[in-house]
Amino acid sequence: MADITVDISTPHLDGVTERLGQSARAELHREIAAELQQTVQDHLRGYALSHHASASRLGARPTGNLENAKVTASSGSDGATVTVAAPGIRRALGPLTIKPKYKQALTIPVAALAYGRTVAYLKAQGVNVFRPKGKNYLAYKENPKSKFSTVLYILAKRATLRHEPGLLPRRETLAANAAEAARDYIMEGAA
Repeated sequence: MADITVDISTPHLDGVTERLGQSARAELHREIAAELQQTVQDHLRGYALSHHASASRLGARPTGNLENAKVTASSGSDGATVTVAAPGIRRALGPLTIKPKYKQALTIPVAALAYGRTVAYLKAQGVNVFRPKGKNYLAYKENPKSKFSTVLYILAKRATLRHEPGLLPRRETLAANAAEAARDYIMEGAA
């Protein structure tokens, strides 16, 4: 799991925020943070609805990692920050190369049964996962008497996930929503 933080600068609000007292600035930033948190959550849910290519290709159920992303907001008198935590979210910034940390290889799912599941999970469910001698994949046999097996995972030393800038809302959208939240707060009588 990786966290990604995107900072949005709104220089056109600087004059307004400077005139506010420290307490009012903290409230303003709290309102902005709440708006941006909701913006990011809504965007991730909407994006996820149409971006399940791997799951669709394999005929598998989507993992829900974007829909269930942890989006948190923090704020103070000096600003607001929204942080997104979800597997692979760094693809929003550029291509993401992943390597195994604790194992010799990554397991890339190529079957619906394997998608979104670890080898350990499948084994715990009674699936006899094995690596055929001299092969670079993991498989299982639905019928132990059959001589044919089904490939579950391809083994890889590394994988590069393509850049997906659309994973997060555009900076312009975030800045516009931050400005709107600030205007709403100020119009409601902050001083």
